[in-house]
Amino acid sequence: MKTNRKEIKETDFSKFTGEELADAFVFPADQVLNAKEKKDEEDFWAVRRKQFDNRTHSQKMYSRLLQLKFQLEDYIDSSQYLEALSFGFFLNEYVNRQDKKDKDFAVEVDVKPAVLSQYINNHRKPTDEFIIRLELHSNGLIPAIHWFKVIQKNREHEIMTNQKLREEESKHVKNRLGFAY
Repeated sequence: MKTNRKEIKETDFSKFTGEELADAFVFPADQVLNAKEKKDEEDFWAVRRKQFDNRTHSQKMYSRLLQLKFQLEDYIDSSQYLEALSFGFFLNEYVNRQDKKDKDFAVEVDVKPAVLSQYINNHRKPTDEFIIRLELHSNGLIPAIHWFKVIQKNREHEIMTNQKLREEESKHVKNRLGFAY
């Protein structure tokens, strides 16, 4: 038997109380647990806290770097541009979350400390080679393409908002198309 839309629309919900309707559509946030379930849940969280507190330095660093990777991915995937979330910001976070000094990290990726500082402070654009070194340094945890996309996001913003450049380049354009989009 086929039900048509008219029959569905005419369903009489008035025969149900508000509470019955709510129970049918809402899952209660506070489930009443019996004593054993409550004890089991408390034990579970006690074990999780203990595991969390007993992590090694390496495990803590890995967690911080994963968190950075997810933050980087979220920013790349968002349509929003935030000046504060530059390549330099993420690079600085990458170094700091390893509990390393800039100088030591610079040695590990074979750049001069001054060059690393320029990258971190957004005074110099990173080279493709440096971006590849970051991927290799993280053992692939943060792919080079992620670093590149952060740089591209900044570049896109610069191109879209640089009115001075547009005015300068406008002088070089002749015979513009006669229709607008």
